[in-house]
Amino acid sequence: MNDTVDFKDLCIDEQSKIYLKEIAMWGKFMAILGFIKFVLLLLYTIIFPLVAHKIEAHFDHDIPIIGITLFFLFMAVIVFFPSNYLYCFARFTKKALKQNDQDVMRHAFQSLKAYYRYMGILIIILLCIYPIAIVTAIIIY
Repeated sequence: MNDTVDFKDLCIDEQSKIYLKEIAMWGKFMAILGFIKFVLLLLYTIIFPLVAHKIEAHFDHDIPIIGITLFFLFMAVIVFFPSNYLYCFARFTKKALKQNDQDVMRHAFQSLKAYYRYMGILIIILLCIYPIAIVTAIIIY
């Protein structure tokens, strides 16, 4: 059974172009904030091992320096991809609207789809981790 729908008659009117332009602007803004967060996490990854020994001096036990450093690096990698997808969406959307190019708009929507797919998978993973963390915390304490 073929469930495809033919959208060849679908067009983007002027009001929709205005909405897409604004969506692209906010998408670019959010992507830039994501890249800033990425850079900050990379800086934490570099700086934390250097200052961890001074922090350890205030505690009675050792800090898992390698674990915390790897956590910052892991978080940086997680933050990079959705920021990149949003930035590509914004860039391609702006270009498609400027040039009135359907292929470029298709690339923009592919980037937006990748963004939502990535965020959906990430949220599912987090929703699976939360109950495990709660049960673990109850068992330990």
